[in-house]
Amino acid sequence: MRLSEPIERPGFFWLPQDPEHQVPGILRVSKSGRVTLEISYFYNPSLTLLNDPSLGHSQSGREWDRICGIAGDSRVTLDACSYVARNTKFGGISTATIKAEHAFLGVNYGEGEEIAFSRVRFTVEGLDEWLSVSGFETEVNWEERESLIAHRLPSDISLDLSGDIRLTFTFTCTLPSHSSTESHITQKAHISLQSKELLPTKDFLDLIFKLRKFLCFSIDKNVAVDSITGFSPGITGELTSGGKYEVPIDIYYRSPLEDFGRKPEVRIFDMLFSYRDIAGRIEEVLPIWLEAYGKSEPAFNMYFASTSGSSKFLEWKFLSLIQGIEVLHRRSSSETEMKRDEFEGIVHRIVEIVPKDRKGWIESRLTHANELSLRKRIKSLIEPWDDLYGNSQERRSFISKVVDTRNYLTHYDSKSSQSELTEGEDLWKLCMKLEALFQMHFLQLIGMDIDSIKSMVNENRTLRNKLGIEDPEASEGSV
Repeated sequence: MRLSEPIERPGFFWLPQDPEHQVPGILRVSKSGRVTLEISYFYNPSLTLLNDPSLGHSQSGREWDRICGIAGDSRVTLDACSYVARNTKFGGISTATIKAEHAFLGVNYGEGEEIAFSRVRFTVEGLDEWLSVSGFETEVNWEERESLIAHRLPSDISLDLSGDIRLTFTFTCTLPSHSSTESHITQKAHISLQSKELLPTKDFLDLIFKLRKFLCFSIDKNVAVDSITGFSPGITGELTSGGKYEVPIDIYYRSPLEDFGRKPEVRIFDMLFSYRDIAGRIEEVLPIWLEAYGKSEPAFNMYFASTSGSSKFLEWKFLSLIQGIEVLHRRSSSETEMKRDEFEGIVHRIVEIVPKDRKGWIESRLTHANELSLRKRIKSLIEPWDDLYGNSQERRSFISKVVDTRNYLTHYDSKSSQSELTEGEDLWKLCMKLEALFQMHFLQLIGMDIDSIKSMVNENRTLRNKLGIEDPEASEGSV
């Protein structure tokens, strides 16, 4: 997550199985979603929250423990808790810092109670720009010195992700505010996921993660979730009119292995594609994306690791990309160096002639010998877009640089010449071409044909830059 502002709320906290013994503390949620609780108390052996050394190492069979509380004006449940630091002083003020995997604001869950929802609503940075669905209409009459601005909330956009989950793009707006010189309304897009059955938090967060990655891919920026709210028919409040409503439960957590850093600037002309480009097919595209992510998750994760900014060094970015490329080809192709029967026959003959005490060793060495080399995998992946990677000589040079650099950075073999290593700006260019290769295969995966992808490259400045293709308009203007 990436919050606009950190959260800090004082309150009182307790273990759900021991609500009578409460201690004061401060709940903090950082801008990256990291949840911590700082508590202090005058030593009292009856305060289990501070004196239970098993917190985070429960003997009851659960791996972690749960803490409840009231922070500010909201009930709180902290889940998957463990001590970060603890300082117990007999006869004095004791303190502890506790981290939690998730914070749920709006409810106190009991010990062992399943945390599950029927619906979650969340927002992602750049979603409004990606959708580009506006409810505003403007009319200017200069002769009458009149400007009219009207706003109507856009209609929801709904689709089935599966037989059990329905996704809806919804829209909200702020109440109009105005002064003598200014009037202001802000429209905001949300994504709502409705399940026919109650789903555990983990299942919803996994789905949100993959949908966010789809937006990262299409927007071509590492955008983050900035809010999640869950709803459950079993957790309700009373209306003043006498009816009931589902209590909104705000969910906070830190995305593992991701350092979002600064919020990116999202502009529609920098995207690979927007909602408008796939509006007629989105009900096909999103389920395909989710299914493919499940089948080739390591390749997807390596691609996004390389583009998320978490790779602090260019060499790490390159290795993430090339390892992902290998996995992508391996998961999408059954091609081998030779036919299976032919390969097994050769292995059998080799194993027969080696000493008995070496048979196991040689068999293990030959286990993956029939797999394609990295060189052939890259050549196969590039083949649909040969012309985008230059002429035959330029393609061979690109593949050789990728293979030689991967081999050196993987093995650091002293027998290999370091002169074969591509570095600096040239390594960045290799990374960009590999990134574009990933993106074009992802576009093909979601149903775009090769000719359409080539047309997209011609029209998309970002893809052209990654492939090192000169802008045709700039070229014409320079003549």
